[in-house]
Amino acid sequence: MKHHRVARSISAYLGEFRLVYGAFDFAMTSAGEWYFLECNPNGQWAWQPAETTTAIAPAIADQLAKGSDT
Repeated sequence: MKHHRVARSISAYLGEFRLVYGAFDFAMTSAGEWYFLECNPNGQWAWQPAETTTAIAPAIADQLAKGSDT
């Protein structure tokens, strides 16, 4: 499946740049083709539902504290 290739590519990108976190932006065509737009150091997610946003910041902080080896 294409989303598995996208996930592997994200992992490779993070590894290549030695990043623990990145907010990735993509565009998708009506045919299901993915296009990478950019990787942001801190994406915007406040527009998500409250049950999602309340979990995002602590999850990012926990991962940053663990580092890139996890």
